[in-house]
Amino acid sequence: MIEYYGWISLRNSTYENNENEMNSILNKLTLFISEHEFENSTGFIKIHKVNGCCQLLFSGNTNHYSQDVAEIFELYQYVAKISQGSYGLLYVKNDESSDKFNEFEVYVLARGKIKKENDQFLSPCIPKIEDD
Repeated sequence: MIEYYGWISLRNSTYENNENEMNSILNKLTLFISEHEFENSTGFIKIHKVNGCCQLLFSGNTNHYSQDVAEIFELYQYVAKISQGSYGLLYVKNDESSDKFNEFEVYVLARGKIKKENDQFLSPCIPKIEDD
């Protein structure tokens, strides 16, 4: 089973947002989501606007590594490329992984780069959140 949970605060700059640039980013992102048919996947994805800020929220659950999961990683990389001021987290648990089956992997998006980190909050899953 593969679970993924993520959020991204969408920003065009690390300083202050430009409304025209943000509209362009949102248009590109909406097109990317539509072309990859995320709406028909095993999870959900939503661009959410609140209090003048834009957020991208997504999560899903599949039986095995699939195209749905691969496309979430593509989406994360795409946001890093087109929206340099964005930041967020992607948590992935893959019980089919030979070395990470008992933990979450955390992908941190900041300043246009994605860095993989160890999870300290929910891992190791046994015994922190599950029984053996």
